[in-house]
Amino acid sequence: DTSEDTPSIRPPRTPAAPADPSFRAAAVHLLPGAAAYVGADVMAGVFASGMAYGQETSLLVDVGTNGEIVLKHGDRFWGCATAAGPAFEGSGLSCGMRAGRGAISHIRLDHGSDAPEVEVIGNAPPIGVCGTAYVDFVAQSRRTGILRHNGRFSPEADRHPRVQPGPHGREFIVAAGADGKPIYVSESDVARLLQAKAAIAAGIVCLLNCAGVTPPDVQILYLAGGFGFHMDVQNVIRCGLLPGFRPDQISLVGNTSLAGAYLALLDSSVLDEIKRISAQMETIELNLVPGFESCYIDQLAVMG
Repeated sequence: DTSEDTPSIRPPRTPAAPADPSFRAAAVHLLPGAAAYVGADVMAGVFASGMAYGQETSLLVDVGTNGEIVLKHGDRFWGCATAAGPAFEGSGLSCGMRAGRGAISHIRLDHGSDAPEVEVIGNAPPIGVCGTAYVDFVAQSRRTGILRHNGRFSPEADRHPRVQPGPHGREFIVAAGADGKPIYVSESDVARLLQAKAAIAAGIVCLLNCAGVTPPDVQILYLAGGFGFHMDVQNVIRCGLLPGFRPDQISLVGNTSLAGAYLALLDSSVLDEIKRISAQMETIELNLVPGFESCYIDQLAVMG
């Protein structure tokens, strides 16, 4: 009964706990960023990776929803960001999930075997696929002839026992899920992954071009991101994410944003140092770079 004659019944209010007086004097510090999309997270990565202090030409690529890229060449820094979307984090994909217990983290395909070899986080029954395994699949299915250069399944793939038609194009069955349903990668999933990798790859190409640098000129490429430390470098290159680079140039550095925040907690002078580095950054707006869209379209079809 919700009539006005019915009195409202509310639970008794719990008194708020008194504030700890020691918190009143606590200071909150925010790490500085260079620009709106070249923010504090990537600047923390520039500091934590050590690239700011090396003499060599170096590149930091932070793979995430926003692919953030920083180039150091001589005494100059260039930075940009590109909208990769959440595909590398498993979001929006048929069987995608975050890297947690039960996630397939690596996929290996062999010419001589129909069944893929998979690794599952926590050695648990699989329940989905996370970003590192999607990178593996794109690279290895291209290598074994399942995928064509444009990301579509090849005609020969129809004869593969693990390829079947689905509502979003053909599907490759990776494993049986813990719930008995198949875990698969569809052509639609591959298209989303190629869009994500093309955005980052085009950002790298355009940033290097703006500085007059080519991939062989880069002595070290720091590949960062929440899942970057667990990537297979060969597959990262094969899928076209890092165009023109070699495995020996790449250093997997993991979550450098978090590492930079930890360092700032341990040493307050880190704030001033990151601010100094941020002030040197030349920010490139990729939407204003001539040819960026053409470069993005070209990178959609670039796979090893």
